[in-house]
Amino acid sequence: MVFLSWGSAAIAGSCLPPMPPWMPTNPDDVREYADLLRRDAEAYFADVERYFRCLDQQRREVFEQARGASEDYARVLEFLDDMRK
Repeated sequence: MVFLSWGSAAIAGSCLPPMPPWMPTNPDDVREYADLLRRDAEAYFADVERYFRCLDQQRREVFEQARGASEDYARVLEFLDDMRK
């Protein structure tokens, strides 16, 4: 007998996109905060890379879950076909 639990599978953790850094438009502010702006931008782009890696990992996990669900469903269909015979 096959037992299936219908519903959505929860994935441990979630990928949250980083917030882009604020960049001033006033040239005086750009000069005044240049070092801070550089650090913020570099941190943002590092966070973007982590975000994309997280999405890739979640995609792999969901793909594996879907593969398992497909195999389970195929067994259910086979069981139903056998019942009709």
